Amino acid sequence: NNPSEKINLVGVTGTNGKTTTTFLAKSIIEKAGYEAGLIGTINYQIGKKIITANETTPESVELQRLIAEMVVAKVKFAVMEVSSHSAIQHRIENIDFKTAVFTNITTEHMDYHKTFSNYLSAKAELFKNLKRDSFAVLNSDDEFSEYFADRTNAKILWYGVNNDADIKAEICEESTSNIMIKLSYLGREIGMKIPFVGLHNVYNALASVASAISLGFELDIIKSGIETASTVPGRLENITCNRGFKVVVDYAHTPHALETVLHALKKQVKGRILLVFGCGGDRDREKRPQMGKIANEKSDIFWLTNDNPRSEDPLDIIDDIKVGIKLGRTFHIQTNRYKAIGEALSEAKDDDLILIAGKGHEKYQIIKDTMVPFDDREVVKKILSKNTDEQVT
Repeated sequence: NNPSEKINLVGVTGTNGKTTTTFLAKSIIEKAGYEAGLIGTINYQIGKKIITANETTPESVELQRLIAEMVVAKVKFAVMEVSSHSAIQHRIENIDFKTAVFTNITTEHMDYHKTFSNYLSAKAELFKNLKRDSFAVLNSDDEFSEYFADRTNAKILWYGVNNDADIKAEICEESTSNIMIKLSYLGREIGMKIPFVGLHNVYNALASVASAISLGFELDIIKSGIETASTVPGRLENITCNRGFKVVVDYAHTPHALETVLHALKKQVKGRILLVFGCGGDRDREKRPQMGKIANEKSDIFWLTNDNPRSEDPLDIIDDIKVGIKLGRTFHIQTNRYKAIGEALSEAKDDDLILIAGKGHEKYQIIKDTMVPFDDREVVKKILSKNTDEQVT
């Protein structure tokens, strides 16, 4: 019975930022007094009910079932991440989106899409099927937004920082825990504190603001929803360690995401940046040397380790990453991710920052065909608790 026609559904697509944007949009909806639905990488939510997510965007039958459950639960607003795989595999066909949001696009999933053109086309599927009374929310600072604008019949809401946009932000002040912006929309200006760091999170916040405007929410409610948003699991998540250094866990597993996060963290650090990361096996090999190059240029010390090696030999993956590292640069190789994290924690000194990248919220490692329990955040806490009598939270 076409459940998506009975709910205000927002779909968010892009290479990076989907999860944070959906979480911020959900926070706005809840601040307005509504229960919200959420479908994405971390979990699926129907109001207060939380369901483990197996895929960013579920298969078509499961997706329709989840939306139908939301309708039965009288959930009026929902946000979901739309992956390129789901679009090309027809999972979102016959889904009636009130709003579609584009965050940004860089090369990703080339193991599946083969060419950037195919990847771009897959993302466009979300916008091609929008109705005329729907909204396309596009990033005016991303050159590929025009591609989507040309392929939709929906009304367009532009957001951005640098170029002209309907919803625009001016960055006023940035601290180690938040960013203050001046938001402009329809001639009105309003101050807003984004409770995250990094320019990329200004864009994520603007995307969620635009989606909320498309749903009819007032700016005051939107401001409150953004400012009271809670930390997104595994996205620049600080792990309290009661030491003189910081530990941050982030999902950054693409070159663009890793570079963006390192750039954001650099502003917070008086000492060194220590980086622990790897690349997934059986996935896009082209990005491996790119990530090695970024680690070489943007961190002070780094460890190459396992991510989810799957069927590949971990040392083969590391060899691919090493291609992008400058000759003569000193770095560490430790395929055991637990030990690599331990070595970084032992190396850290006062005012340093450790970034453990690539897995974020994930609670497992995939080694060959086995899923092994592994959570970067819990590993940090466990190692620190062994090395100190201080309270670790």
